[in-house]
Amino acid sequence: MITLRRAVRKKPAKKETFWPYLLIALMLLLGVLFGIMATSVLHESQSAELRLYLDSYFSFVGRDNALQKASSTLLKEALSLNLLKTALPMILASLSLIGVPLIAVVGFLRGFIVGFGTGFLIKELRFKGGMLFLTGLLPQNIFLIPGLIICGGASVIFSIAMISALLGNKRQPLQRELQEYLARSAVGILVILLGCFMEAYVTPGFLRLLV
Repeated sequence: MITLRRAVRKKPAKKETFWPYLLIALMLLLGVLFGIMATSVLHESQSAELRLYLDSYFSFVGRDNALQKASSTLLKEALSLNLLKTALPMILASLSLIGVPLIAVVGFLRGFIVGFGTGFLIKELRFKGGMLFLTGLLPQNIFLIPGLIICGGASVIFSIAMISALLGNKRQPLQRELQEYLARSAVGILVILLGCFMEAYVTPGFLRLLV
């Protein structure tokens, strides 16, 4: 009987630590969908400008060893977007009393970038655009998206723990919550780093096969 009561008590805790990750995944998905829809309202001049950028990028990719020489620059850009402009704001937002909505907004914006890039490629280049998505966007996002979900979910959990501590409703010491938060964030950052290295050193090889 005692064992059954303990099991019942533990179930809410599991749900409580699981839903933040679902929240971030949902916000990323919504961002992707809105990003795809945003490509349908682009003006002709905007589409032409983006298409010109694509053409110049493809001509750059076509040069011998061009992407290999630019790998360090690609890595810096990937780290800037995914760590400095996405993961770091999530971590800083967790220290705020309004951390949860801020973290959700960051996740939405990151998803919007992915969705817009994907939608534009497929809209403008059709089959080739789909192939470019599979080779140029999908590989790194296999790591980046889960890494961001881990960081975002961990940030939401810690933000709620801080608010609970301020209200005097602590379930466990805040120091332990901080340790768990740092451990989860470290895992997320490692996964993001894998995605950044994939984007800088592996994806260019795939693109080279298509261009």
